[in-house]
Amino acid sequence: MTLEPISAHRPTAVPIGVLPPQHISATYAIPTAVPRYPIPEDALTILLLGNDERPDWQHWNTDAIHYVVIYPKIPSVSVLSIPRDLYVYLPGFYMSRINTADMIGTLNNYDGGGFGLLNQTLLYNMGITADYYAMVNMPGLRGIVDALDGIEVPVHCRIEDHWPYPTESGEYLWVVVEPGFQHMDGKLALWYARTRRTTSVFDREQRQQQVLEAIWRKARSSGVIQAIPSLYEQYNQLVDTNLKLGNIVTLGVLAARMDTSQVARYNIGRSQVHPYVTPGGGSVFVPNWEEMAVMIDRALLPPSPSRAALASIRVEIWNSTSNQQWELLAADRLWSSGFAATPGSADGEVRTTTEIHVYSDHAKGTGVSTVQSIFNVSDDNVHFLGATDDEIKLRLILGEDYNPCR
Repeated sequence: MTLEPISAHRPTAVPIGVLPPQHISATYAIPTAVPRYPIPEDALTILLLGNDERPDWQHWNTDAIHYVVIYPKIPSVSVLSIPRDLYVYLPGFYMSRINTADMIGTLNNYDGGGFGLLNQTLLYNMGITADYYAMVNMPGLRGIVDALDGIEVPVHCRIEDHWPYPTESGEYLWVVVEPGFQHMDGKLALWYARTRRTTSVFDREQRQQQVLEAIWRKARSSGVIQAIPSLYEQYNQLVDTNLKLGNIVTLGVLAARMDTSQVARYNIGRSQVHPYVTPGGGSVFVPNWEEMAVMIDRALLPPSPSRAALASIRVEIWNSTSNQQWELLAADRLWSSGFAATPGSADGEVRTTTEIHVYSDHAKGTGVSTVQSIFNVSDDNVHFLGATDDEIKLRLILGEDYNPCR
């Protein structure tokens, strides 16, 4: 991370409250309720939420909404991120951004409070509900990351924006974070999860997923999961949740059994929504129902046999670029696709193009077509070298043409 001075100070934040009547759409009809998706009884569903609530604000928004589906017996986890600006019907109220549901439910004493209205909003508009929720505000997220002594986050794209914390002289700085696995304290992790000056709201949701996964990895590796009972009261002050200690211990045991390849990440992105401007002038997204249904299906169903098979395919990654840690970024891409990826020791040669070495005489059962697609490798740069006794099925050799931000 680099910090550079900027001339303009951060603009004064103005809280966004409940939409007044003149902002309620008169032209966008209230949609028909979506049928409930069938979810197997053994699945656990949790909403991981982040809001911008502050002591001096009467209103707040829930700008991080991640729907988590856990299959303990497999085990596997799917994370579906929902855009904060999704324009939906709040049952019993009106059309609004989904990020206002928690606030409106809380302020209007809705049955179940903010979580109750958000859950009913998800059910009405997407056919899904959650059993549990865990909500953090901005100080809460900072506190969790700092309690873990920081986290390692895979930064795939160069990110830059102003730093929201002034120096002692009142000056605001400019932050630049380059691609690589970056160590982040609470302040930097919060900034990384919230900024969108040079990216989109959809990119931000993916970065929020990265922060959540980094917290899980650090908690698992540092032994925090095993210490959950003794730490429960400390973390309970940072997180608003209906998960009881027994639930958290069960989830902790499950988390300790899993690796990154068993976590699948999904986003409701540009192809699942349409831009729309409300009569009040607000820029929002309305659902593209057919495309959104496909994404929800993927997130809710247990892993397909084809994805489960990928976990047995070991891919070794050589970084033959001039950029440090890019083999870790490639590994993160493969982990999120279900592969068992392992950074290897490259031969020291810097290559121009990315290659794939396949240790088989044929493509079947190697996953090479998937890796080709992820890293945009041409057929000319895929080499079949014959079967070996080694556990490695594929070797991905990154060249200078590798762009981790693609």
